[in-house]
Amino acid sequence: MSDPAGRWLARTASDFRADGVAPLAAVATLALHGRAPSDLPGWCDVVDHLSGGSASALDPPAGVPICDLLGPLYELMLADAARRAAGVHFTRPALASGLVALAAGARPADGRTGGTALDAGEVALDPACGAGAFLVAVARHLVATSTDPSDPAAHPPTANEALTRLVGADLDADALVVARAALARWALDEGGHRVGVALNEPALTCCDSLTQPEELVASVGDHAVGLIVGNPPFLAQLRAGTRHDAERRASLASRFGAAVGAYTDTAALFLLAATELISVGGAVCLVQPRSVLAARDARAVRAELVRRTEVCAAWVGDGGFGASVEVWAPVLIRRGARVTEVRVVGGAEAEHEVGRVPADVLRQDSWGALVATAEGLPALRSPTGRSAGRLGEVARFSAGFRDEYYAMLELAKEAPGFDGAAPDEQMADRALPAGYAALVSSGLIDPGVCRWGRKPMRFGKRPWRAPVVALAALDDPDHPGATWARRQLVPKVLVASQTRVIEAAPDGQGRAIGLTPVISGVPDGIDLAHLLAVLCSPVSTLAVVSAMAGSGLGRAGVRVSTSVLADLKLPVHREPWDEAAALLAGRCSLGSGVDPATMQAVRELMLRASGIGNGNEARAGFETLEGPPPAN
Repeated sequence: MSDPAGRWLARTASDFRADGVAPLAAVATLALHGRAPSDLPGWCDVVDHLSGGSASALDPPAGVPICDLLGPLYELMLADAARRAAGVHFTRPALASGLVALAAGARPADGRTGGTALDAGEVALDPACGAGAFLVAVARHLVATSTDPSDPAAHPPTANEALTRLVGADLDADALVVARAALARWALDEGGHRVGVALNEPALTCCDSLTQPEELVASVGDHAVGLIVGNPPFLAQLRAGTRHDAERRASLASRFGAAVGAYTDTAALFLLAATELISVGGAVCLVQPRSVLAARDARAVRAELVRRTEVCAAWVGDGGFGASVEVWAPVLIRRGARVTEVRVVGGAEAEHEVGRVPADVLRQDSWGALVATAEGLPALRSPTGRSAGRLGEVARFSAGFRDEYYAMLELAKEAPGFDGAAPDEQMADRALPAGYAALVSSGLIDPGVCRWGRKPMRFGKRPWRAPVVALAALDDPDHPGATWARRQLVPKVLVASQTRVIEAAPDGQGRAIGLTPVISGVPDGIDLAHLLAVLCSPVSTLAVVSAMAGSGLGRAGVRVSTSVLADLKLPVHREPWDEAAALLAGRCSLGSGVDPATMQAVRELMLRASGIGNGNEARAGFETLEGPPPAN
C-alpha cells in the first residue's frame, strides 16, 4: 500500500473508531463508495452491515482500487490484541499479485497449457483467505492471461468466469464478508462486468481448513485444485496468546501425526494440508514465518514437503505486514520434474531473482540457505574430495540451562586482585588466581580470544570486573550445579551464543566455566587446536548461517546451537587443516588468544581445507557478515 493510501486508511479508521462505527460497518461504507447497494450481488452480504454512514463522504486516494482498501481498513479497525491472537496480518495487493504470478509461472508446461495459472476444470484455493487479497490477485491474473498463450484466437476468461474458479475458507466469518465485498468490487470496477448481469458467487466457506478438511473438499467439489496460495495465520506455540488449547492440539495431532511438534507454528501445517489437496503439477505458495525454515519443531514438516513435492522457488522479502516476524514463501510443485536449483526471489512484489540454491541443500535439516542467499551470502558448493565426517563425531558440545546459570550466580565473587580498577587490556597478563575458575559470558568471547579480566561483563543484572567461583565450593555434591560445573573444567573451546560470525575462544587448561548460553566444545578424537580451527573457518560460519537463518535475533546474526555445531562438516583436505592447527597450538590458553594476523592466516588455510569450489565467494560472504574491523 502506497504511503498516501496508508495515511488515508489510518486517518479513516481513526475517524470511524472515534464515531463508534463497527469494523464491518466501516467496510460496508467504503465498499459502497461510488456504487448503489443494488449494484452489489446478493451474495455480497456486506450491505447488511451498513449503519447509516455516508459513502459519499469518503474521499479514497485516486488510483487505488476500492477492493484493495477493504482488507487493510478492516485490519485497522480490529483491536491489536484480537488481531495478534488470531495471527492475522493482511497481505499487500502487490505482494499477493507477485506471489500468484511466481506460483503460476512455476507450474510445469508438460501436458498442460503452459503459462496459465489454471487449466480447464481447475480452481484456485486460499485455505485461510481472510479479506480476500490473494483471491483478488488470482482473479486479476486469470483475466489478464490467455487460456492458451500459443493460440492467438484464445482469450482470457471474463470476470464472471474467473469468480467461479475461486475457492476460499477462513475461520473468521466477518473476514469472509470483507472478502466477498472485495471480489464483488473487483468484478464491477476492474473486471469489466456490467451492472444488472448476475455475478457468479465464489465458493467461500467458514471453516477451519486444518481440522475440518471435509468442509474444504466439499467447497472444491469435483474440480482439481491447480493453485493454492495465501497467507495463513502465524500462531507461534511459544506465545500464550496464540497457543492452541488442548482440544485443537489433539485435533491437529490426529490429522498430521508426528509433524505436529510442541512448538510447530500453525502456518507450517497449512503447507502440509495444501500438498494433500493440490493436483499433480499444481503449485502451492503460502506465506510463512521465517522460523519455519530452521526451527526444530518444523523439521518433520520440511522433510515431508521434500518427500511430497519439488521446492522450485522461494520468495524471501519484506511482507510489510507490520508483524514482528520476518517472512518468506516457498513455491512447491506436486510431482513436478526433479529440480536441481531453487530460484530465490526478493522485492516487495516478488519481482526479481536474487540467487539460486542447490536443491539438495533443502534435503538437509534446515532450509536457511534460502534466506542466506537472499541476504547476498553464497550457497556453499559441495566440496571436492571425500568428506571426513561431522564435527560431532570428534567433539562433544554442551551448554548449561537456567538452573546452572543461577547456581553459578549464587557462588560468584570477584577474583582476588581484580577488585580494584576497572578491567582493561593492560590487565591481560594478570593471571587467574589459583583455586578459582573464571566465569565467562558470551560478551567476553571474540574470535580466538577470551577477554575475561580485560573487559567488564554483566551477570545477574549487575556489572562484574572478573567473576570467578572458588573450586572448593564445587566440592559440595549437594550444591545445585556443582557437578555440572566440575565437568566444565577440562580443555575446551568456548563458543558465544549469538554473534555476527562464529566466535570461539580456547580454554586449553580447563580453567573457565561458560555461563548459559555459552556452548562448550570438548575435543574427543582430535586435539583442541584442530577443533578451534574448524570453528574459526569462514565455511563453518556460512554453514551455521544457512542452517539457522530465521532463528536468530536479526538478519546479520548467527545463533548457534549444540546440534548445528555438531553437524558442521569436517575439512576434506588434511594438510591445510594441520597447518592451521599448528598456528593455533601455542595460543590455546585462556589468557593468550589469537592475534588478528594469525586468525586471518588460519581462515585462509581452512578455506583451502574445506575443498569447496567457491572459496572466493565464501571469503567475501564471511567478510560481509563479519563487518569492518573495530576502530582502534
